[in-house]
Amino acid sequence: MKYVKILGLLAVAAAALMAFAGTASATSVTETTGGAAATPTIHAVNEGGHVTLANPIANISCSSTVSGAVESHGSGIAASGNIGELLFTGCTNSWHVTATANGSLEVNWTSGHSGLLTSKNAKVDTTRLGVTCVYGTGAGTAIGTVTGGSPATLKIEASIPIVAAESSGLCGTGNAKWEGSYVTTSALYVAP
Repeated sequence: MKYVKILGLLAVAAAALMAFAGTASATSVTETTGGAAATPTIHAVNEGGHVTLANPIANISCSSTVSGAVESHGSGIAASGNIGELLFTGCTNSWHVTATANGSLEVNWTSGHSGLLTSKNAKVDTTRLGVTCVYGTGAGTAIGTVTGGSPATLKIEASIPIVAAESSGLCGTGNAKWEGSYVTTSALYVAP
């Protein structure tokens, strides 16, 4: 009788796990509302003049462009892809900003046509008057949200870690606040 109860409990537990696995959500990117999953190249430019990194020496505000192709999405995984281009130009306060590693982006659907945006393995060198501060997103840093549309908006509100081992002591330690928004040059929707 004891073994029958144990087997019954195991069967219930297995059924519960199967039900949970069946509801694991996927994140896809589409080019129309209700459209099929797509793997487009996404190109976005900052809106409102600049994106800004609050550096301890002086704020770094630059025009910026990002592009990359969606490379994977599907059952239980985020939509993601490597960044092909990450540019910062026209920076204020004599800053020069160079992406030394573009990294990748992933989006996890939240609701409607929107999702949470994460940057992985990106690294940016910022230099001013011979002082270099390096920032990196490492294994994954939440950087903001995507609101789907035609065009879509990427709202950036992030705390980007400084890579202390590669930065001047004048750069401080910890994280710097990164803010701004990008708008896509074509339609982009996030779907479950």
